[in-house]
Amino acid sequence: MLAYILVSWLLLAWIYFLWTRRRYYKVACQLKGPIGWPLIGMGLQMMNPETFLQYMDGLSHRYKVPFISWMGINCFLYVNDPQTVEQIFNSTHCTNKGEFYRFMSSAIGDGLFTSSSPRWHKHRRLINPAFGRQILCNFLPIFNSEADVLLDKLEVEGVQRGKSLEIYQILKKIVLEAACQTTMGKKMNFQHDGSMPIFEAYNGLTEVCVKRMLSPWLYPEVIYRRSRLFAQQQKVVGVLFGFVGQLLEPIVSVVAREANKEQMHQQSRGKSKSIFIEQVREHVERGQLSWQDVRDEANVAIAATFETTSTALYFTILCLAMHPVYQERLHEELLAELPPFGDITMEHLDRLTYTEMVINEAMRLFAPVPMVIRSAAQDIELRRDDGEFLIPQGTQIGIDIFNMQRSEQVWGPMARTYNPEAHFGPDAPPRHAFAFVPFTKGLRMCIGYRYAQMLMKLILAKIFRSYRITTAAKLDELLVKGNISLKLKDYPLCQVQRR
Repeated sequence: MLAYILVSWLLLAWIYFLWTRRRYYKVACQLKGPIGWPLIGMGLQMMNPETFLQYMDGLSHRYKVPFISWMGINCFLYVNDPQTVEQIFNSTHCTNKGEFYRFMSSAIGDGLFTSSSPRWHKHRRLINPAFGRQILCNFLPIFNSEADVLLDKLEVEGVQRGKSLEIYQILKKIVLEAACQTTMGKKMNFQHDGSMPIFEAYNGLTEVCVKRMLSPWLYPEVIYRRSRLFAQQQKVVGVLFGFVGQLLEPIVSVVAREANKEQMHQQSRGKSKSIFIEQVREHVERGQLSWQDVRDEANVAIAATFETTSTALYFTILCLAMHPVYQERLHEELLAELPPFGDITMEHLDRLTYTEMVINEAMRLFAPVPMVIRSAAQDIELRRDDGEFLIPQGTQIGIDIFNMQRSEQVWGPMARTYNPEAHFGPDAPPRHAFAFVPFTKGLRMCIGYRYAQMLMKLILAKIFRSYRITTAAKLDELLVKGNISLKLKDYPLCQVQRR
């Protein structure tokens, strides 16, 4: 009798669970996609970051896009066409990041990259002035200085010693150094070998978060905290918190010594209020941000700036190394527009149109952030060529930027080749406004996209003005990994020659 009651109760609970989710099942029948397994959905098929992007590309050829699938018990709308991407990015109901980003926010804090409204709107408004064009112009001396450090490294290691270099490792140190100076006002000297644990921790953090995102059985906190992955997370987070805490020491003193607020204010009047750290200092003093808010935003600001910019910059250099014809055309522009040596100014950068083309083409082929996930805060109407469909509140929306920007339906027959002129040149055919979204677009466009563009253009200009870079790698041999920022399975070596 007891067993009968228990089974009946479980059956009723299951029926009620299905009834509350009936709208998800309705749209899943309308936008048919792969069903997956009960409770874990497509988790088994999608759990490998090294094949995830390729697997999703295959699904997009088997099912009409956009389609509904399942990650765990989450209803998952897959999108990889510009028309739907425009609807999502411009919808006021789709500005919140997906539920899966809570895995990252639980690890390093709820910053701009992961937060939802109304927190995101408030913090974006407060932090936005730190990334204005005039403020960014003040960073040019730092960008030039760090680019010179990079050139010295290429000269000594690549030219004088004749070594084949893994350029990505060098770039990460340069970009993180620039990020720390321009956002936190501190020079860290990352060229020393003692900085490796920090880079390993950043890499480890993204891998941990992605593995959890692709493993629905680890979604429940009670299970995850007993897994090896959680132990790995705690290890890397400890390193990163120590690093960011070191960067934030001046802010800590502001928070800890309330009695000295006025004195601190007087001492800081002579300092620049332009950079991130100085602006958030003022917000703390005014009570607009808490210490926890500042630490969260600092964690995310450093990680996002360094990860995405170094990734995009590396793939641009690698593409140019694999395509010497375009590298020579870039060099011709640099000879025509820049002085033969010395610092590069904003006026110089504004004239480097071909430089911008080669960067855009690399980011088209190798999207720095291959997929972003949004959450429907309310029901939304989605238009497809066969009708309109109601996407229920709570649906997780995956925007596959990587495969959309390589789609032959969007970019034509040369979509998977590197050809800056064919895709971004003056004679290139017009594309949909949302076919190229390396920094996303619309209501929640990346706050640091101008920063990244400036730093990449300047570093590329300084490198290829003086050096030629080559590699034996081929474009179709590169194996990408779906991570929060795009990775390669193996990073090819490059050779450097002085011009």
